[in-house]
Amino acid sequence: MPLLLRQQDVVGLLDLDRAIELTTAVVLEEAAGTALHMAPFGGSGGPRRIMRVTGGGLYGFGRLGVRAGGLSLLFDIESQEPLAIMDLPIADLRLGASVGLAARYLSRLDARRVGLLGSGKIALGILQGLCAVRSIEAVHVYSPTVEHRHAFAERAGRALGIPVIARDSPGAVAAEADILAVATNAHTPAVTYEQLRAGTHVSSAGLNSELDASVYLGADQLVAASREQEIDSAMPTKTPGRVTGGVLYDLLQSGAIRGDSILELGALARGDVAPRNGPADINVFRESRGGVGEIAFASWVYDRAREQDLGVDFDFS
Repeated sequence: MPLLLRQQDVVGLLDLDRAIELTTAVVLEEAAGTALHMAPFGGSGGPRRIMRVTGGGLYGFGRLGVRAGGLSLLFDIESQEPLAIMDLPIADLRLGASVGLAARYLSRLDARRVGLLGSGKIALGILQGLCAVRSIEAVHVYSPTVEHRHAFAERAGRALGIPVIARDSPGAVAAEADILAVATNAHTPAVTYEQLRAGTHVSSAGLNSELDASVYLGADQLVAASREQEIDSAMPTKTPGRVTGGVLYDLLQSGAIRGDSILELGALARGDVAPRNGPADINVFRESRGGVGEIAFASWVYDRAREQDLGVDFDFS
């Protein structure tokens, strides 16, 4: 019988540390080929905002699901029975866990300074994920609107308990960063390879047009949460709300970058490939923003809710 879970039922069942553990299991499924992706639908990058819908399946978890807005639907893969409908506010947690897990492998152990390009709704979650895996001492942030970046710096500084400083240019942010987090809706590149200092880990979670071609071409290692989904998200599509094509598409089409040269984070987590994170290496992580991570979170929350007798059972009949 499906379980109905309201937001107040699930609060406190999942924290960032557990989210990183679950994300590790997800990327290992990616590497093993047991993750199933549904192409995302909608978003806010096009001419009009359309509710974003993601989904997929994880055979290791035995669960499949769909997420629309803040609502998650969870199914059992074998029986195909619905397990739960839940109001699960996990978007920031999933993104922070993914970016944090990548930084655990790809950033230098002595990384202390984060540069942030973008101050939108996903920015704080990204910083929280990075602070969970590295002893970050300061953040420098740039976004085009002066008021936005100063307001974000003040809010993020309070939330993280470290200095968050608004800067006047992306170059000033990149020049001092051990980790450069890029999280924008930019349709033109926000950063070039020449702006990066040696040893920088670049984490890109916005549109795939936000990195200049020189960053992709100059990086010592290019890693994605999911190679399949990253390549798919670069391909042009008529799906409403999705912004595709751009820099990565052009590089793939021209052969300047081969699809199989994009490494999966799971290959690093499994030890198949060593991370290029030496003192002079520049590496790039692309957060593919798919739905399988959210399915893992929904699966964990459902199991904990059953253990704790939370929510309400209901019958469609």
